[in-house]
Amino acid sequence: MIDYLDKNLEEGICKEIEKHLETCERCLDELRDSQQVLNLISKDKMVKPDDSLRINFYHMLHSQIKKNEESNASLSRKPFSPWYNLTRYRIAAGIALLICGTFIGMFIRSGLNNTYASNELKQLHSEVSDLKKATMFTMLKEVSSSDRIQAVSYAGDLDNADENVIDVLVKTLNNDKNVNVRMAAAYALSKFADKKAVCDSLVKSLTLQNDPILQVTLINILAERKVKSALKPIQEIIANRSTLKEVREVAENSLRVLI
Repeated sequence: MIDYLDKNLEEGICKEIEKHLETCERCLDELRDSQQVLNLISKDKMVKPDDSLRINFYHMLHSQIKKNEESNASLSRKPFSPWYNLTRYRIAAGIALLICGTFIGMFIRSGLNNTYASNELKQLHSEVSDLKKATMFTMLKEVSSSDRIQAVSYAGDLDNADENVIDVLVKTLNNDKNVNVRMAAAYALSKFADKKAVCDSLVKSLTLQNDPILQVTLINILAERKVKSALKPIQEIIANRSTLKEVREVAENSLRVLI
């Protein structure tokens, strides 16, 4: 209904809807109700929340994510999101995964020995990881910020990130024009924070970030992993008079964890 009213549908689909509406009073009533809602929304004044609301929300979100990760630590990793519904190169990725799954089934049904099947599975797993990396590198060049966020999420699905993946994520964290993409890159990097190079990159990024949401995100990540080298930049954020009250509170709490 909404797409029809916003004229976002193809002409053929619109004609089918209009034909249906001629004989369906219930759908016609729903259409009128939807139009009424859209009219009210269009007349309503947009209220922009201040930074403190955004910071508190993302701080709460980060805490909830941490709780979920801890409660699901013993569960298997959720399968990565399908790519075929986004762009053409993800269709190819979906087909490749389907073929991989088919061959796995063939190996099992044909009664191949465990060692051979295990080697084949490892090889397929490696190919899927390579496919994710290639897709990530391609999608990070997209204009759409949602595509770039999706690309960063693929990196977070990897069991292990090589130097190229880490380098791309760090560049995205520090240089992407969209704050949500940069924040997604920070969370993706946090999954590889057992590597000293990643921790060092997160600490350095904290000294570069001016956006309060990113500052809170990085402070939380570094405090959770007790990265002592983050003490100085966190203290500098606290001492900075231009730091928002909400950011300073998070920084002070994290400082007590690190000391």
